[in-house]
Amino acid sequence: MTANEPPARDAEAPRHRGDSEARLWLSRVVRLLLVVVILGAGVTVAVYWMLNRPTAQRQHREPQAVLVEVRRTTPQTHRVAVRGMGTVVPSRSINLPSQVGGRVVEVSPGFVPGGSFKAGQRILQIEPIDYELAVEQRKAELVKAESDFKVELGQQSVAQREYELLGREVREEDRELVLRKPQLAMAQAAVASAQAALRQAELDLARTSVAAPFNAMIQSRGVDLGSEVSTGAALASLVGTDTYWVRVLIPVDELGWISVPGFNAQTGSDVRVYHESAWGAEVFRQGKVERLMTELEPQGRMAMLLVAVADPLELSRPVAERRPLILDSYVHVAIEGRSLADVVRVERTALRDGEKVWVMTPDGTLAIRRVEVAWSGDEYVLVREGLSEGDLLVTSDIGAPVEGMALRASDGTATTPEGASVPATPSAPQAEERP
Repeated sequence: MTANEPPARDAEAPRHRGDSEARLWLSRVVRLLLVVVILGAGVTVAVYWMLNRPTAQRQHREPQAVLVEVRRTTPQTHRVAVRGMGTVVPSRSINLPSQVGGRVVEVSPGFVPGGSFKAGQRILQIEPIDYELAVEQRKAELVKAESDFKVELGQQSVAQREYELLGREVREEDRELVLRKPQLAMAQAAVASAQAALRQAELDLARTSVAAPFNAMIQSRGVDLGSEVSTGAALASLVGTDTYWVRVLIPVDELGWISVPGFNAQTGSDVRVYHESAWGAEVFRQGKVERLMTELEPQGRMAMLLVAVADPLELSRPVAERRPLILDSYVHVAIEGRSLADVVRVERTALRDGEKVWVMTPDGTLAIRRVEVAWSGDEYVLVREGLSEGDLLVTSDIGAPVEGMALRASDGTATTPEGASVPATPSAPQAEERP
């Protein structure tokens, strides 16, 4: 190593320090330029979007037709059906009494609640021996009375001959005694009394056999085999099976639609009786309005009709096919009322505000019409004015109905943007409303 080497290293140090400072300064300049470029680009883009901001273009929106269900209307002749509720009651009911006393020695197999009997069919037998003996005794008494009468006739003949042989006149009152007329009258009366006693004994004997006075069903029984009964004792409760009544409640203002014998007609309206829980929804029995009761039902102030149903137990049909009416059961009835011509039947759900309907016009818009209701029921009404042949009645609901709004029918009636429409297939109106 020479004496000049250390000074050479000292000379290079300032040069390296200057290079580092130059690179640092250059890096700062570059970063500053990048920041300036980025800021300038952002400002340029912002100014551009501010000067060329997008604007919303207003577009015309085509009105949307509301989907509805429609039914084509056809004025027809409809018969009013008045609905009501009723209770089944017997038209004939008695407590069968015993007309003689004695012990029950025989009962019919059908002598149970629910058993049925034909008129004249024996129900039970009371011991007849005492009454048979009474008949024999009365017969003997009759024979004796008749014999006494014949003897008296002979004595009267003798008295007549004796009177003629005397040949003298006597007073009229003495003459009757001489001819034994009072004795003959007594003998005749004894014969008549014996005959009546015999008939009574025979009648009592016949009454030991208790028979149904009419076609009846046993509702309850008061005696059984071996029971000791007295005259007038209740043997059984019977109800007639030829006819039942249905006591029907209807509003008073609907009586004018119904034919009621003795009230406004000679013959009563036909009635359909439904007992859905017992027979099913589609099964009904036929009845006829028979009478209007004289008082109103006290709770609801309703009119009460009696509807007669013949053969209520259907005893004439095979057992498996019977649809019997059950006493005290509640049933629905549909009473056939008067007919109305040229009316349109409208479902009650399609009647708006009680007097308006919605109609789909030929150009596919909504028309709100006021109608005249000729008759109003629980499930439908009959409209006389406001609907014509071929009108498309709107039967579904519309959220916010507005006159003239566009409609299209779900059954194929299509509305074009220009308003033209393709007619829907007509639907046949129903002739009868089910309860």
